[in-house]
Amino acid sequence: MDSETLKHLLALREVNKALIDGLKAAVYFLNKVEEIPEEQRKSMIESLNDLIAQSEAAYGKEPTRH
Repeated sequence: MDSETLKHLLALREVNKALIDGLKAAVYFLNKVEEIPEEQRKSMIESLNDLIAQSEAAYGKEPTRH
């Protein structure tokens, strides 16, 4: 395996770790939904929606095809 392929695989591993952390956080907050004040939940949702919009603008909604 060449070094360029290895770099891509390691980057994908890091992306996967980040996605798993995000899913764990979502599960945690869903379990705590009654303990989190409505205003705080709305703020978190707005922040996440902003991050999603920024990511979609930067990378697009469709994966790059090679």
